[in-house]
Parts: sequence; structure tokens; C-alpha cells
Amino acid sequence: MNRRVREALGGWAILAAALVAVAGLTAAFGTAPLRRTVTDFFLIALLVVGLQAFVGNSGIVSFGHAAFVGIGAYAAALLTIPAALKEQALPELPGWLLRAELGLLPSVAAATVTALIVAAAVGGAIARMRELAMAMATLALLVLVHAVLANWDSVTRGGYGIYGVPGNTTMWVALVGVLAGTLIARLYRASGPGLRLQATREDPLPARSVGVHVAAARFGGLLLSAAIMGAGGALFAQHILAFDPDQFFFTLTFTTLAMLVIGGRESVTGAVAGAGLVAVAQELLRTVELGVVVAGVRIPELPGIVQLSVAVLIILVLVFRPAGLVGRAEIEELVRRRRGSPGGTREDGPDREGAVIPGAAPAPRRPTVARPVGDRAVLRAVDATMDFAGLRALAGVTLELREGEILGLIGPNGSGKTTLLNVVSGIHRPTGGRVELGGRDVTGWPAHRVARLGLARTFQNIRLFAGLTVRENVQAAAPRGVGDAGVDEVLLDLGLADREGTPAAALPYGLQRRLEIARAVIRRPAVLLLDEPAAGMNEAESEELLVTIARLREELGCAVVVIDHDFRLILRLCDRVQVLNEGRTIAEGAPGDVARAPAVIEAYLGTIRPA
Repeated sequence: MNRRVREALGGWAILAAALVAVAGLTAAFGTAPLRRTVTDFFLIALLVVGLQAFVGNSGIVSFGHAAFVGIGAYAAALLTIPAALKEQALPELPGWLLRAELGLLPSVAAATVTALIVAAAVGGAIARMRELAMAMATLALLVLVHAVLANWDSVTRGGYGIYGVPGNTTMWVALVGVLAGTLIARLYRASGPGLRLQATREDPLPARSVGVHVAAARFGGLLLSAAIMGAGGALFAQHILAFDPDQFFFTLTFTTLAMLVIGGRESVTGAVAGAGLVAVAQELLRTVELGVVVAGVRIPELPGIVQLSVAVLIILVLVFRPAGLVGRAEIEELVRRRRGSPGGTREDGPDREGAVIPGAAPAPRRPTVARPVGDRAVLRAVDATMDFAGLRALAGVTLELREGEILGLIGPNGSGKTTLLNVVSGIHRPTGGRVELGGRDVTGWPAHRVARLGLARTFQNIRLFAGLTVRENVQAAAPRGVGDAGVDEVLLDLGLADREGTPAAALPYGLQRRLEIARAVIRRPAVLLLDEPAAGMNEAESEELLVTIARLREELGCAVVVIDHDFRLILRLCDRVQVLNEGRTIAEGAPGDVARAPAVIEAYLGTIRPA
């Protein structure tokens, strides 16, 4: 069990204790209306948590999750309503459905599976869309499901609604439901699949470069979320006993999204807190809406005050707390802050082997045995051509990288260096030519498949998962089977161990560069592509980086391609240099020979005209 999962279980235990305490106090001292109100809160909190499992982790707003609640509610109702009542109200139902009289658990399981089936049927297409298109597609799903429920008279009774559902959902049943939902959501957020989905939320491009199949990650999150919503719908149906399609349409969509935004959409704790805050506010304002007497003065009815107040609350939160009331934090982090504990960020302490003092270079590692450059090509691009809307960025470039070799790829700005890396790493599909990795033709493969075959890279402009911590950035890139020990080793090796709990966006520039390299190194690649890793660094930082790259080559046994404008670094670091200009190779060979080549001098300095 890794550290994230242990922390998630600890945080869930605190949250569970709070919810159990609410239920216990209500049962001991509350009236029947209060018990019903608390049951309503538990059920709506379960729905908000289900919504958070997708929206919070993917960053994509869904307007369609109320559809899964409706599907679950109708499925459970049709399976639990007494047969005699169904024969009277829905005589056209199939015989097996007319006779079905399931209990609570079987009906919840069946509703969950039904919601999963619908999500699987539509989710594959939705998950491949762009973010805005996905949001609109979920809205279309909501309208479609509502239209089916409102017009399928023989099964749903259309606009007349369903009635006679057994009241199996007590306050304690609703409590178990929300506890199960929050546990699943917390474990998912802490799991590898959940972390990879969060990486796509932060930036899909580097997520692909570390092997994340973006569409598959989103599809998995959608399925889990739909399952929780379907189960919540089944419990909801057996609590309100009678309902119609309008109860699973825009009002429920607005309410659950409002609760999630107010509490904090990236936090399970925030989902529950938002549900609680809005539920309490709605309950208090309903009394005001019907008219109250204050100090002997009767205030008239104020229809719509509940919705108006929730809307105002949303606006205030978005203005003053855009990330929600609890932000991205979970309850265990809030408790640590309250106690003044640093949590996941390690403080400077007694010297440890390889310990890092902020601002200092990483401690020297053990000496390594130099690896000779092999003869076998691990990466080859043959006649790579890349056109962009009539502009030819690459014009038949051939690149060959041998085992254990460090190849410097240099050239003036706009010469095609980064484009070549994008082609061989799967970000761009080449217009012409062929790419081979480890002897396999990977031409046109998507970036996540290329990464899984053993290629890792950094970017010219730093692209980290800014909202994730240093440790989470590395964990999101770690292949399956790499545990906490492997992550610890890489963080220590790259001088980031003391910053592991710091959000990536809060790191200074040099450490952000190091983190990007650490994220690539955790995959133990056969080929490492570094796009201007020394950009923006001073001389001391560049020197430190040179030592780091050389050491990583020796320890990992990987081949490295380095793009950089620091010619001194390239000359000292690389075994071979290849020079591009205007999308073509103009020189290639040993660093010293390339530095003296007339074509290279002309490309960098221009032709000197005679006086």
C-alpha cells in the first residue's frame, strides 16, 4: 500500500467519523423532519462525490451526470415496486420485470450496472472529444435521457412519474451509501488511474508524453463516476418513493454542480463540505421563502430566494475562492495545517546520504562505470518530413541514435529541432518518412504508445502538472510496479526530496527543470529527449545540469538527445553533434569537427561579406 493510499484512508476515516457523528446525534436528539433532512444531505452528498470523481479529477465540467442518477432511480424503482402495483400502473412491462421484487442491495447493484452500461455505451465517444465538446456532449446526454424518461410511457409512465417505491433508504442506509461513495472516491483520487487522470487535467500533452492514454483515463473516470451516481439514484428513489423525470434534469444538475464548485471541485472533502453548506443554507432559506415573522413583523413570501441565494454564493466563491472553500485539500491536509504540521514537505534536518540543502547542488552520487557507446541504433528517423499548412518544418531529416550515446541536436531558432523531437516522440504524425524505436516501426504512433515503448522527454517550454505536488508529478509518470521507494530514489537523485510536497508551480525555475527531468527519468527510458534543459540557467546551474545528464546516462544506460543553445555545454557533454538549418541536416559528427564546419559557422553567424 503506497503512501497516497494510506493518507487517503486516514483522511476518509476522519471524514467518516464526522458523518457518523452527525447521524448519531440526529438519531439521539433529532425530530423526524430533521432525520429526513439529514438523510437528504447524505444522499445529495453521495451524488456530489460521484460528480467529483469525474469533474474534479478530469477538470471537465459535466452537465449530464444527473442522467445517470435518473437511470439508477428508474432501474431501482422498476425492480422494487410490488408486482401487484406494477400490473396496475405499468401493465405493458415485460413479464420478468413485472414479477421482479428485489430488495435494497440487489436493486442498488442492478441500478449501478444499468448506469455503467449506459456510460460505457456513450462514454467511449465522449472521452475522445475536446474538453468543450465533452461538456456539450454531456448536456446532450442529459436532454436525451430526460426525453426518453418523459416519453417512454409503457416503462416510466412518462410525465406522470413513478410511485409506490418501497421506502428502503433510511438515514443509516444513506449514511452507509455516502461512506462507501467517499471511500471509493478517495481511493480513486489516490490511485494510479486517478493520478493519471489528474495529470490530463493539468496538461494533456505532457501526460501523453509519460504514457497516459488521455481518452482511456477520462473514460475510466466517467465509468466510476456514473456507477456512483447510479447507486445514488437507486438510494434516492427508495427514499422519496415517488418521482418524475423532471427531478433528474436541470435543477439537480445545477444543485450538484453548485455544491461541488462551492466546496472545491478537486477535493472529495470539498464535495461533502459544499453539499453540507448548501443543504443547510437551502433548509434555512426555505422557511424564509414561505414567509416568516421577525420581531413581530411578518416578512412576505419570497419565491425563488433559495435558488437566488445559491447563485449568489457561487459568484462569491468564484470571486474570492476560485478553487472552492477547501481548495484542493483533503481533510487530513486541513487537519495538518491546523496543527502547523508541514505534511508531505520534508523540512531540512539531520544530514542524510544524498540530502539536499535548498539552493545547493545535489550531493555527489557514488561513482559510476562509464558505458561505451554501442553500435545498435535505439532510435532512428529516416527522411522525416513535416509540413504545417504549407510550411515545411522538416525536409527529409535522418537521425540515428545509438545505445548509450549522447547526441547534441543544435541549430538556429526555427531550424526544426523541436519539431524533430515531436515527430519521433509521437506528438506530431510525420508528413513523410519513417521513425523506428528499439527496432520497431512507430511511425504515426500516438505519444502515449511511444512513451510506453521506452522513450521519455522534456519540453522546450516547461510543461509540468502545475497543480500537483512534486511527488505527484513523478508518481503520475511512474510505470506500473514502481512504488514509493522508486519515487523516493528519483527525487533524492535529482535534488527534489526536500520539496516533494510543494506544488510544481511554486518551484523556482531551476527546480522546475529538474522536476521535468525527474518525471522523465522515473520511467527508466531507453531513449531520453531533453529539449533545451539549460534554458534560463546561469553558468553554475548549467554545469550542474551537465554532470546530472552525464550521470543519468551512465546509471540508466539510456541514449540521450540534447537540444540546447549553450554550445559550450553541447561540446563538453555530447559524443556526437547533428546540426539542423531550415529543416535539413547541414553537419554531423564529432563535436570539435562540427564546431569548425564552415556550414555551421555560416548558419550561426551568417556569411561575412568582403569589405
